[in-house]
Amino acid sequence: MGYSSARYRGFYARLEFEANTKIGGDNAFNLDDDLTFPPGPAGSRIAEGHSVIADNSYQEFNEAYLGWRSASSGCSNAPGGCNGNTTIKIGRQGIIYNNHRWVGNIVWRQNFQSYDAFRVDNTSIKNLSVSYVYLDKVNRTFGKNSPFNVWKMSPSHLINIAYKLPFGKLTGYGYLLNFDDNPRTPFPEGVGAVGTPGIASFDSDTWGVRYVGKNKLSDGFTLLTELEWARQSPGEDAGPTLSDNDYSNIEFGGAIKIAGKPVIFKAGQEILGGNGVNAVQTPLATIHGFNGWADKFVGAPGGTATPVGGLVDTNATLVVKGLIGKSKLVIQYHDYTADKTVGGLKNYGTELGILFAKPFTKEWLGLLKYADFKDGNDGFSFDTKKYWIMAQYRFK
Repeated sequence: MGYSSARYRGFYARLEFEANTKIGGDNAFNLDDDLTFPPGPAGSRIAEGHSVIADNSYQEFNEAYLGWRSASSGCSNAPGGCNGNTTIKIGRQGIIYNNHRWVGNIVWRQNFQSYDAFRVDNTSIKNLSVSYVYLDKVNRTFGKNSPFNVWKMSPSHLINIAYKLPFGKLTGYGYLLNFDDNPRTPFPEGVGAVGTPGIASFDSDTWGVRYVGKNKLSDGFTLLTELEWARQSPGEDAGPTLSDNDYSNIEFGGAIKIAGKPVIFKAGQEILGGNGVNAVQTPLATIHGFNGWADKFVGAPGGTATPVGGLVDTNATLVVKGLIGKSKLVIQYHDYTADKTVGGLKNYGTELGILFAKPFTKEWLGLLKYADFKDGNDGFSFDTKKYWIMAQYRFK
């Protein structure tokens, strides 16, 4: 539930409140006060085979910021003034860059991730957008009762510059992250979670470039292109044994119509480089949207997500809209291998994902979702199946 004020001489404010509660029995192992060190009675739920459910009970202000927007040329900066080229926000806010791969709000969880930050955006030059964020704290998805609820940051900076081309959009970015020791997290800076091999440090400087194209080649076919490369270097406090790793993503696809139904197909390969000691990490990302819905590469909270040998995700996706009314069907397949074999671990496994969503009214939306991960023959993890049945009501 949120409210944005009207503007007065460019100034405005926003306040958003979120709450989540468990319904029925509490048989899951939640990442809230169930998680204690050493493990308390709730820890037996894992041994009993109950799943870890990261959507804890909580109540919090997810956004609380003061904003300012300049007036456009020729428009008086009066109450309700016209939209100009510069926007400033200070306070708790959601931040999303590009496709959520490096910085996102983790929209999949009940509690969105937000940031205590100062942000400036400018679009004064035609087709060019410039964004800068000074980051003070990351408010994670687990709620105030979880030992993983926040990441406190030393001076950290997010830079995102995008230019719109006639044939696509080119973006350059720099994400300079410096994590403080967090007293509410039982793992000191630079140390991985229990059971997580290797060194897990999120202190890093990541510089990259990204291109996204959507080009209509004929009346019946649109070419879809996504190309990205980045280099991630360990931060000053990350430790002397860590080294640089590269990230890349190559994806091509097309949009067509079959029997009048919009169809999108894509195939690609994403590589999160690893050298056997450390690997590319994306701690601020909406990770559920990448590398499969079974969340095999999300990792333990406070620890690492990408294995130290890195990750090569060769994948294909099919999207069909309008099979039944305004429905959407998504089928995806992933083949996971290591970028560098470590301890004989090369073949991580494969995964099939299926999603079907359909609005029933303007307010009601239903969703069915399925993920089936099959472990490779190297013992990376274990076979996992996940099912979701969801209903959403939109207040207007």
